[in-house]
Amino acid sequence: MELPAADGLPTRIFVEEAPHAGLLPEGRWVLLGDAAVRDTWRSAGLPEPPGSRWVPVSEATKRLEVLVPWLEGWAEAGLDRAATVVAVGGGVLTDMAGLAAALYMRGIPWHAWPTTLLSQVDAGLGGKTAVDLAAGKNLAGAFHHPARFVACRSFLATLPPRQLDSGRWELVKMALMAGDAAWARALLAPGMPGADSLARALRTKAEIVGRDPREAGERRLLNLGHTLGHALEAASAFRLLHGEAVGLGCLAACFLAEAEGLPPFPGDLLAAMAARLAPLRPDLPAWEACLPLLRRDKKAVGADGPGESRIHCILPRPHALADQRPLPPQVWRRPHERMARLLQSSEMPT
Repeated sequence: MELPAADGLPTRIFVEEAPHAGLLPEGRWVLLGDAAVRDTWRSAGLPEPPGSRWVPVSEATKRLEVLVPWLEGWAEAGLDRAATVVAVGGGVLTDMAGLAAALYMRGIPWHAWPTTLLSQVDAGLGGKTAVDLAAGKNLAGAFHHPARFVACRSFLATLPPRQLDSGRWELVKMALMAGDAAWARALLAPGMPGADSLARALRTKAEIVGRDPREAGERRLLNLGHTLGHALEAASAFRLLHGEAVGLGCLAACFLAEAEGLPPFPGDLLAAMAARLAPLRPDLPAWEACLPLLRRDKKAVGADGPGESRIHCILPRPHALADQRPLPPQVWRRPHERMARLLQSSEMPT
């Protein structure tokens, strides 16, 4: 099904049970896909036009130099500005393919076919494309919206349980951002999240991005869980998956919101989140490893006077959209400590 168009967003959004050729571009196109999903694509009988390539993908390959052979290949194949790149894979692949499409001939159209729950909820929609630099994640990129976004639930059936659970936290983030504790509880239940939850999350994100495409205000709400989450992910040497780090960041953000005087979420919801996250306790980095990374957060704003810069922190609250406040990195210390204690107690046998 095609979701209603969001004002200001140049992307058509489809949520389907299985992929089909009717959603592919009408004109000339080339496929760029994650080698891990090649067999799934081929088993669906979908085409691979000349110039298509399947590439190995990991966070370690998310570098600018990896894009150059793709760009050279497109040029050798004679792709012009009317051609479309179809990106099939997880969030790393769609980030890289979108950036390559933005660079080639100063920008050609691209379609996102995200194949993980994480990329279907987060990375594939919104126009953020990027690669990593030595200094940090996603520091070289461009805003380049896909013309079409196709989320097929059948791709999710191929995911290992850990990958599926990692993506679940991006959906929980959307529920917390909306202040909907009941939705968050439902998402923590066993099993694959329903198509209705995916569609609801995508509609919400599309509307926000349409109103704030360059992240000047409201779109920052979508960073809930990512402030501390990115620091945890990097400090763990990426032993934590991105969605797992976001889940930890969301729990800590609930604690920070409470410390900042906002109404708390129900204790049973926080306990349920902690129980789901407890297996990650051995990989939880110490606060001292997180602080330097928080200080380098790309969302930081300059200090008003002497002292540290501040970070746009997203603070969830029940029955309302999350609040955003510029706060110094040190405010995350106590939420981190409280989270570590709660995960430890949730880990203990009862």
